[in-house]
Amino acid sequence: MSYVSFTRLMASSAMGVAVLSATSSFAYAAVDQISVTASPRAKLSSELATPVTVLSREDIVRQGGATLGELLSQLPGVADSSFARGASRPIIRGLDNVRVRLQENGVGAHDVSDLSEDHGAPIDPLAAQRVEIIRGPATLRYGSQAIGGVVSVLNNRIPSASPEDGMSGEVYGAYTSVDESFETSALLDFGVEQFAGHIDAFYRDADDYDIPETPDTQANSHNESTGFAAGGSFLFDQGYIGGSISYFESEYGIPGGEAAAEDVFIDLEQTKVTVKGEKTIAGSFIETVRVDAGYSDYTHDEVIGADGVIGSTFDNEEWESRLELLHGNIGPFTGALGVHYGKRELQGSGEAGELIAPAERESLAVFLFEETDLSETVTLQMAGRIEHVEEKGFGVTPPSFDGSLLMAEIDTYGAQRSVDFTPVSASLGTVWDVGNNITLGTTLQYVERAPDLLELFAKGPHESTETFEIGNPDLDKEKAVSLDVTLKRNEGPVTFDLAAFYTSYEGYIFKNFTGLVCGEEFDTCGIDGAPGVEDELTQIAYTQADADFYGFEASAKWDAVETDQGTIGFDARFDVVKAAFDSGGDVPRITPMRYGAGVYLKSDSLFARLSALRVAKQDDVAVNETETKGYTDLRAEITYTPDLPNLDKGALEIGLIGRNLLDKDHRNHVSFKKDDVLLPGASARVFVKLRF
Repeated sequence: MSYVSFTRLMASSAMGVAVLSATSSFAYAAVDQISVTASPRAKLSSELATPVTVLSREDIVRQGGATLGELLSQLPGVADSSFARGASRPIIRGLDNVRVRLQENGVGAHDVSDLSEDHGAPIDPLAAQRVEIIRGPATLRYGSQAIGGVVSVLNNRIPSASPEDGMSGEVYGAYTSVDESFETSALLDFGVEQFAGHIDAFYRDADDYDIPETPDTQANSHNESTGFAAGGSFLFDQGYIGGSISYFESEYGIPGGEAAAEDVFIDLEQTKVTVKGEKTIAGSFIETVRVDAGYSDYTHDEVIGADGVIGSTFDNEEWESRLELLHGNIGPFTGALGVHYGKRELQGSGEAGELIAPAERESLAVFLFEETDLSETVTLQMAGRIEHVEEKGFGVTPPSFDGSLLMAEIDTYGAQRSVDFTPVSASLGTVWDVGNNITLGTTLQYVERAPDLLELFAKGPHESTETFEIGNPDLDKEKAVSLDVTLKRNEGPVTFDLAAFYTSYEGYIFKNFTGLVCGEEFDTCGIDGAPGVEDELTQIAYTQADADFYGFEASAKWDAVETDQGTIGFDARFDVVKAAFDSGGDVPRITPMRYGAGVYLKSDSLFARLSALRVAKQDDVAVNETETKGYTDLRAEITYTPDLPNLDKGALEIGLIGRNLLDKDHRNHVSFKKDDVLLPGASARVFVKLRF
């Protein structure tokens, strides 16, 4: 079964919508695709008020990337933290970590990558068949922690249907010159009577990558990861029930500063069990019942040097379940009602125990999504969520912060604290079919977010990031009012996707760089000549302040000229985000303005593209934050899909991708390592993908 067939089956069986759109093949310009994340009922992207981008398997393979952050970093409105080759989270509109939810098949990543930039996420792009990115305050199905957006990875690990011919699969391999890396993956889907099964595996191995400056390589930037999964479902009339088990492990170095000098690397692993089911009930008011649940056991060690000394260990156990009931008409409305439960137990030992002692978070929420047609061309979409969150941990409350001194003259662990919050969120959106394949969407949202565990209970050194972090158990809920306006055209020779947004935060929680340094203990913070202060860990205090975010994103594509060799076209993209505190000054680590364009040639068997992306200088910086110079990224790609006997058209794909072809210094402004770590130099990647 081809991936197109798989997507059709997934969308129609899982969501009851027999619609399939074309997949985008370059530039991530506007192409109408089904989203199964942004709405309980599967919708085309043009039918959603919320800004959504969907990447197909073809997009994922051509873009490449060892992490989700690297994979998505070229999308308008999305950047990556690029802390290490094995740890790079997506940053959406200047928001990252706990504000951007990463999930796989509807269940959260269940890791500790949201706690710190050096922590990798156990979701590898090689295992993804599809990725959906929802920008802005995300769908209220997934919780207030997704106040910045959702990155949803979808694959067939829990099949909802059998392959058309009883069996299908894919084999993929690639080599990249800049780090002499090799990566490979394979998957197999099969069906036997009422049972559908799936297995997949992947592996990647990369050395330290080359950089334009001397020395020629970025020390301690190696990365190795592997994973595998098996799953199956029992299929019955109008539904299925299934599960999967997956394993992921990764070992990657931490480049830059003392971490590179001491050969610090992270060794992580996760085992996850996921259950998923759906039943359509014909003739009933409750049309569909859908269940998602998952449990994971995650641990990682931060290892120092070749001797294998473990400096820190993070252990995370997590449970999550969601029940959705899709209902028929209530007056003019159709929609869904859901219940969402989650529990997290976080443990730390070694230095991690000083940073975050045993902490726990438990949440229970109900949510509602409703829509109705106001006219033949205008659809109204509404959603609401109320949740209760309880969090426990050993925190410390800094007695004062006046910009010059921040100390906590109490025991490291302090007293155990228990806090609870009741975030309430709501959204109202409209989608207007303007005509000529153009849709206008507007979304107004009010979202509340409970502070996360580290924001509340951090209290010590974190060597990998070379920071000393101090939380505050007295933090209030973060509140945001957001307005999004989108304009899309998804069919025809000219397509585009435009989005403007404005978000006003009350009590925005951020990592405040105080300008002070600490040693390993509180009593060294901010005191000249204190014992241990020579370690010079950068002091960070989690602080709240009102702030405003606003920006604009655009991508467009024009199939300009038809020739005998194919279609010649042009594409372009632009994005900018600004963020400032109401009291004055800029929010730290905000993505600089980016703009670029490309020219392409496409035919039935060939696709070639040359593009350039300009990343502007970032001089809108916070106190104690440095500016970053701009750079230009020149890229080229060519992909060939021969028409071979006994294979579906496009089953074999061969590609060559070039990045940073000017071999210039690139520094990522939003990375904590930007002053010490360059992004990779000129590189070429060759890949082969075969579907059967």
